[in-house]
Amino acid sequence: MEYFPTPAYKRSILLIRSVLSNEKARLDAIAREKGRKQAIGEDNFAEELPKILEFCDSYQNAFMRYLSAVLPQHSSKIQCKAGCGNCCHHFPMSVEPFELIEFYGNIRKSPDLLSYLEDCHFRTKAYYALLQKGMDACVEDPEDYALVNYFNKGLACPFVLASGSCGVYSTRPVTCRMYFSETPGEFCVPEHLLTEKNRSFIVYLPDEIEEQIADVSAHYADLGLPEGLYEGLLAMNAFESSFANAEKILESSK
Repeated sequence: MEYFPTPAYKRSILLIRSVLSNEKARLDAIAREKGRKQAIGEDNFAEELPKILEFCDSYQNAFMRYLSAVLPQHSSKIQCKAGCGNCCHHFPMSVEPFELIEFYGNIRKSPDLLSYLEDCHFRTKAYYALLQKGMDACVEDPEDYALVNYFNKGLACPFVLASGSCGVYSTRPVTCRMYFSETPGEFCVPEHLLTEKNRSFIVYLPDEIEEQIADVSAHYADLGLPEGLYEGLLAMNAFESSFANAEKILESSK
């Protein structure tokens, strides 16, 4: 959907563009100082972590401003509400590396961390099995085949509570924030997903903003983080010592 450029829309675009532009300039300067293409590596991950978390928070807040500007432009009322969770059976993709870092940072001390990681491993394995099946069957779009059939499996996100609400709502990545429905949650299930009864949609950002996001994320390439949420969290677990080092750095600076 192409949104009408209301004053609120224009202000939200300016905000998110500014947040991304400032962060890219900061990372570019670090890369130049270190004489390499990417600013963030394992050697300075712990040192840069506080700034990464600060930026991620600003980025997600700016996206929420964007949502506030564009959602009223939809003809029907958004039906999403706490406790539904039906859309939280998708396999979350397109998670930016700085979001993975913030997300893992918020769950790493949870007593349920091991259970989360086990669930992430199981769901990642299930998705890639479907992807391979699609490739073996030579379907036109193996990734789309895998995503649809994964949703059909009914595997709830590990972070959905028994009540159906999101247990990590405040730090959920943008890929989770951009999914909405104009129909009740009862229609956000596999049997109605591709029918007229389901009017779910994704709120996309303008192309120029997506390019800015890609430019910022490119600075994390050396970390080799996957774009899938579940496999990304598994990869983040390998940086546990870096988080511990970051805490020591923060403690020593007080």
